[in-house]
Amino acid sequence: MSSFLRMHTTEQLLQALDRVVAASDRGDRSGRDAADFWTDLLTRKGHPLATDLPDEPLVDWHERNLLGPLQGARVLDIGCGGGRNTRYLAAQGATVHGVDLAADLLDRVRPDFPATVSLTALDILRDPLPGTNYDLIYDSGCFHHIAPHRRITYLDRILPALAPGGRFAIITFATGQVDTPTDQEVLISGDTAGGMAFSLEDLRNIFTPLTPIDLRPVREDRPNAFAPTFLNAALFTK
Repeated sequence: MSSFLRMHTTEQLLQALDRVVAASDRGDRSGRDAADFWTDLLTRKGHPLATDLPDEPLVDWHERNLLGPLQGARVLDIGCGGGRNTRYLAAQGATVHGVDLAADLLDRVRPDFPATVSLTALDILRDPLPGTNYDLIYDSGCFHHIAPHRRITYLDRILPALAPGGRFAIITFATGQVDTPTDQEVLISGDTAGGMAFSLEDLRNIFTPLTPIDLRPVREDRPNAFAPTFLNAALFTK
């Protein structure tokens, strides 16, 4: 008798697709196996992400009071890297929990942060999240590295952690600015091609459970901010 197991649950299907993506050299970069990749990238001299500047939309949204009060707010910074946005949010009075795969990088930068910042190495799709009821959840560049089938997992885990009336903000590669495979191509080949791009309408549709506040391209007209024009930005409320 064959020991082959026929799939009969959603999780079995998702795990089967995980294996397709994991088999590619440019596959899943959202799991713990990618920690060294991210540490190298985020500390590589001359790489655009090796910066201390906060995102242009983050600064803009705060200055226009679209994020809600940050003084005393509870914030989850997803894919925080070296903490450039974490630091900005903490400077506005927020208590920030930054999470990232790059454990070595977090260990290096942790002593430089105030007591209102906690940094934890974890896989947001598979490890327990550090808390719930956040006033702001901020994702700068994590979502577009998650394989298409695991967006379901992301939504199921992240959105319930947002407090009623809280804000969810996301920065992703922009369709038309970055060459990107279709979701079907990724699920067949496993190759995410370094990240997937999203139009503003994509983001509106994916995050339908939330109410849009501001969806726009990243603009390069703000000094002292990280502002590559190949990115889209979206802000929602729950």
